[in-house]
Amino acid sequence: MLYKTMKNLLLIFIISSFTLCAAKAQYLEYGLGIGGAVYWGDLNAPDFGSNISNMNFAVQAMAKLNFSKYIAVKGNLLYGQLSGDDGNSYLEWQKQRNLDFKSTLIEFAVLGEYHLFGYNFGEENPISPYVTAGLGVFYFNPTTVYNGTTYALQPLGTEGQGLPGFSSKYNRIAIAIPFGAGVKFKVNDKINFSFDILARKTFTDYIDDVSTNYVAFDELAAGNGVIAANLGNRIGEFFGQDEPVNVTTGDQRGGSNVQDYYFTGMLTLTFKLNRNIKLFGNHKHRTDCPKF
Repeated sequence: MLYKTMKNLLLIFIISSFTLCAAKAQYLEYGLGIGGAVYWGDLNAPDFGSNISNMNFAVQAMAKLNFSKYIAVKGNLLYGQLSGDDGNSYLEWQKQRNLDFKSTLIEFAVLGEYHLFGYNFGEENPISPYVTAGLGVFYFNPTTVYNGTTYALQPLGTEGQGLPGFSSKYNRIAIAIPFGAGVKFKVNDKINFSFDILARKTFTDYIDDVSTNYVAFDELAAGNGVIAANLGNRIGEFFGQDEPVNVTTGDQRGGSNVQDYYFTGMLTLTFKLNRNIKLFGNHKHRTDCPKF
């Protein structure tokens, strides 16, 4: 599943890049970025400052078409990891819940950029703030470690998914709306770098595998297996007990009223790979794509 998702997203990225190459515009640029990704959901620490402990490394590749010194559109492929842990909270009830997860994150997004004061590779305004927003699709796969073994949580149905009277298992591919702001800096006439912070509003509440209610241990074990029951309720582990702490089906486990978010802070280096040629006036250019 992961291999197929990565292959499809890479294909979309390549097609998007060469589609941009064919367009008439001022210039095309490519870039690579590094930074961090932070999750915000049911298993985050109570405030954003303390939740920084959940930050993970992320990288990205992008291709951007600059229509003018103010407006650009880019295709962006992001790879990283998201994680959350009740143990990082200072709230006692959250520590006792004792849930955690890690997840691979793969996102492809198309975003628009608006440069507030204009930017055209150092011709003017060598420093330019910008705002950005778009639409993306991302893959996630929450896992946890239990007795030294890593388990993917979605197939287990830890909140009763797949049982009669419960919802079906959630999809590990979801839609996100990225939005944020950044600033771009000139290095020279061919190279610049930018730093931006983006939030993603997602349309899933299961990045962390936590959303609704507990299912009683015996009921969940009978329907989805003992491992699902053990990982659905880990309160007993917090207290050092071999037996699970009893919960009743319907007791609150997560908060489904707010869907999950994640954030990135990325430093990106971009390169202008084409030569500009005047077409129909002084401000029209042709994009020359790299040759292989």
